[in-house]
Amino acid sequence: MLRALLELFYQPMLREGFFQESELATIFPSLEDLLDVHAVFLESLKKRREESGFIITHIGDLLLARFDGAEGRWFQKISARFCSRQSLALEQLKAKQRRDARFCHFVAEAEAQPRCRRLQLKDMIPIEMQRLTKYPLLLHSVTACTEEVEERSRVQQAAECCREILNHVNREVRDMENLMKLKDYQRRLDLSNLKQCSDPLLSDFKNVDITKRTLLHEGALTWRVSRDKSVEVQALLLDEVLMLLQRVEERLVLRPHSRGPAPPDGRRLLSPIVPLRSAMARQVATDPRAFYVISSWEQGAQIYELGAASVAERKAWCLALTDAAGALRPPLTAHSRPKAPGGGGEKESSADPHLKEAPPSDGLNPTERGELLRAAMGRVAAIRQLLAEVVSPTEGDQEPPPGDGEGTGGGSEGPAHNGASPAPSGPAPSLAPPPAARVEAELQGLEATLGALKALEDDYWRLRELLRRESGTT
Repeated sequence: MLRALLELFYQPMLREGFFQESELATIFPSLEDLLDVHAVFLESLKKRREESGFIITHIGDLLLARFDGAEGRWFQKISARFCSRQSLALEQLKAKQRRDARFCHFVAEAEAQPRCRRLQLKDMIPIEMQRLTKYPLLLHSVTACTEEVEERSRVQQAAECCREILNHVNREVRDMENLMKLKDYQRRLDLSNLKQCSDPLLSDFKNVDITKRTLLHEGALTWRVSRDKSVEVQALLLDEVLMLLQRVEERLVLRPHSRGPAPPDGRRLLSPIVPLRSAMARQVATDPRAFYVISSWEQGAQIYELGAASVAERKAWCLALTDAAGALRPPLTAHSRPKAPGGGGEKESSADPHLKEAPPSDGLNPTERGELLRAAMGRVAAIRQLLAEVVSPTEGDQEPPPGDGEGTGGGSEGPAHNGASPAPSGPAPSLAPPPAARVEAELQGLEATLGALKALEDDYWRLRELLRRESGTT
């Protein structure tokens, strides 16, 4: 089939001038190299069959010569090059067929040749990838039929080499498909709203090129900006940021949003780009398909409430976000463990003996659960501080969020100034992680607090709009 691709398609396309040689090198990359490798392997198998009188007793040495060592690395390289570009090749060929009737007729005639075995060109290009998936299965069957220990070991080693080659090619195929997706997103990306925004957090993204990043996850989500406002977005999880894109005809727009009806100042805008370095994802307690993304930085924090189409999708998003954010953080050491919001000296995470007795329910060991809780408390404290800076005295009769035990950086327990929510009356969290059962209770309280904070912020912007209308000022 590789020879049919070369002699019925590649060479005539070049000869007839349908494509330049450089263009064919992207449609059929390393085709001649692949053909040579398979031809040499086939000849070695034929020679062994003839020399052994058609009863094969040893084949492990031939398999290792093909799939292991320098020859194996070369085969892996050219296979990955050919297979990773097959989606791009099919797109280029389809586009050429739509534009050029003569080329369309040429392809139909070539596909009618007996050597194509009634397969179309689009079915012949993926055959190399299909062959790679069959090698490990074939060699596993050979191993099961091999009695000699040394020979079985060689065949097993060759099968493992084939699996490694297949895994490498699969990664290359996935990376190329993601790159093609990012190129399509970049082509349709509209950054005009970011260029008009004065938010310093967005300054680094006003000329962003997402093709230079790695696509980790994508999908449609509902961005619940406020109690009365939801936006359908296409979410892209890249290696350092989460991007929330709105579809406007053929364009994909990055548009900041306000939680209130009045035009806010720059820092009150919810950015459509969420940095992941200090982000965390938590399920919404009242909706199994929704989750919060909490992003914090030195000047404050923002909460994003996102809804997925199903519980399974929500779990996939939370896992992908957690993994992406975790990959950006340095590993925790004795000198870098997060402190409690109230400050104070560090203690060893194993100070509470009950942690060793309570088994984790979510895959984290008790020490990690305690560290996660302290980090979450610190983010909530940052959110409270941000809200306290902007809440007006008129809002003093708002219902405060329910206290869940998080401190506000060691402040007093009386009412906060400017009408902000009073600090919780419970004791400040200890530096040592609490038992696992308390961790669960604290996390549930944190989820409720997040919802209350969102509601408080919504009410604040409504009140601000009302005051603006009454006073005639901004």
